[in-house]
Amino acid sequence: MKHYVISLTRTPDRLERFRRVNQHGPDIIHAPGIDGKTVDRQGVIQADLLTEECRFTAGAVGSGLTHVALWGTIAKSGEPATIFEDDAFLCQNFEQKSQQIISQLPEDWEVILWGQNSDAPLHYEVLPGQTDCFAHFNQNDVRRGIEEFRHQTVETLPFRLKQAFGICGYAVSPRGAHSLMKRCLPMTTLPINYPSLGNRTLLSTSIDHLMNRHYEDMKAYCCVPPLVLTDNLTAQSLNRD
Repeated sequence: MKHYVISLTRTPDRLERFRRVNQHGPDIIHAPGIDGKTVDRQGVIQADLLTEECRFTAGAVGSGLTHVALWGTIAKSGEPATIFEDDAFLCQNFEQKSQQIISQLPEDWEVILWGQNSDAPLHYEVLPGQTDCFAHFNQNDVRRGIEEFRHQTVETLPFRLKQAFGICGYAVSPRGAHSLMKRCLPMTTLPINYPSLGNRTLLSTSIDHLMNRHYEDMKAYCCVPPLVLTDNLTAQSLNRD
């Protein structure tokens, strides 16, 4: 399985940090992020990748387009792959455990999140079709423990995913890549209901929000506990500009 990390060429320090903190991980290919500041927005709209009504920031557009481009690569390759964002921290046994988890999934699996943002709930099924779970985290605790996490051996299990915030690390199959492109394009601003937030409705502002609309209808999974953490420094996020 190939592994990619999305990182903007104009922020080499972020890629350097990713490489340094994940030296124990598998070989990871740099996927230069599409810089939203240089994107021809009207051209992207004409290509049916974005709607006129989309209110995404330039950074969110660039990030979304980069994920979509990798989905296209995976769909064409016929092989699953893992995608990281450059603020991801991998546990010590990520490579071994992620391969084991994928081998346990049904053959028609589409996407599995290795981790997610810790400033919002994770919504998943403990028992498929029977028991929903809303998991809440403390982002400050995650940030304090993230260096130690890199040296930890993590035992985890896959669960059916309903909703999550953030896509710091996830694997997608060719089938899943096709499905995500069909479901999430063109990128647009839509109201999305979040049961984990007391049934609040929020407007989508990034590609991971659009993915949230569809996990429940896909063969989508998450890992509990996660194999990947993020310090989620929003001021430095790929979506920030």
